[in-house]
Amino acid sequence: MHFGDTDILTYLAPTALALALGALWTFGRDRRDLRELGHRNLVLSPALAILRRGIKGGLVLVALVSCALGAARWQGKTVPEETGQYGMDVVVVLDVSKSMLTRDVAPDRLTAAKKSILDALEGMDGDRVALVVFAGDSLLQVPLTLDRDALATVLEGDDVDAVDKGGTNFTGALGAALKAFPEAEDGKKHRGRAILLYTDGEPTAGEEGLPMALQVARRRGVAVACVGVGSRKGQPIPDGQSFWGQPIYKRDAFGRVVVSRLDEETLRNMADATGGLYVAGDSPGALSHVENLLSGLDKTFLKGKGSVKREELSPKAGLASAAFLLLAAVI
Repeated sequence: MHFGDTDILTYLAPTALALALGALWTFGRDRRDLRELGHRNLVLSPALAILRRGIKGGLVLVALVSCALGAARWQGKTVPEETGQYGMDVVVVLDVSKSMLTRDVAPDRLTAAKKSILDALEGMDGDRVALVVFAGDSLLQVPLTLDRDALATVLEGDDVDAVDKGGTNFTGALGAALKAFPEAEDGKKHRGRAILLYTDGEPTAGEEGLPMALQVARRRGVAVACVGVGSRKGQPIPDGQSFWGQPIYKRDAFGRVVVSRLDEETLRNMADATGGLYVAGDSPGALSHVENLLSGLDKTFLKGKGSVKREELSPKAGLASAAFLLLAAVI
């Protein structure tokens, strides 16, 4: 026999013993009195009266025992507890190319994007999240996990040196993100899947393979939500400082200052090709509402085996106690 609250038995046991002894003493006294009254013809059937008193007392005692069992949370056999929650698998893909240092979004695109991701993580209850950073190459930094704090710690340390090769290769980034999702098992429903891509657009490599990568994402049910970080007007790309502390900007082969602009057309096409969404994060205010992207995508409710618990018998004990008291009252 198992109880969920054994502490209460410490107080109930002495009380129950006292009540039982009191009931026995009362029953013995009533038995003596009824026999005496019966001999004086005041009671027609003393034996029947004694039996009735005994049954009533027994029913009350059983009711009290049932009440005590209920108070101590009497438990039965073990049963598996079903758990479940709504959620999805999200791979956050962050552009760490040097163009993300452009300051058309304060303080710069990369810092603003990282802050937006950290804010979005707060609303991802039940979601497993992974992190991929990319430029010319791609790197899976954090596999799918429910530990958002660990992912946030890794994210905060990311900069333009997180990958070795410069540039912007969306094909490689999508490939790395798709590999982060678990393989779908036959006959089993997988969680909803999405890629949350933070970038300023402007691909510089791998463009020929991008349509195929988007087809693969759509075929696997992975929606690409694109967050365009930057402005349409754009600004020069910082490339260090001079000896005198003046900013140096990146220049092309002809010596002209390179201006980086948000490439919305590419990002819209990527989102449309996979049934995803696009938002222009051209200001800190716009980036603060990125979680609305994921709320518009499908989340899946999955059941799972939780911890094993015991069947609660307290309600049954309470009903039994009430039944015994009612029966004692009508006898």
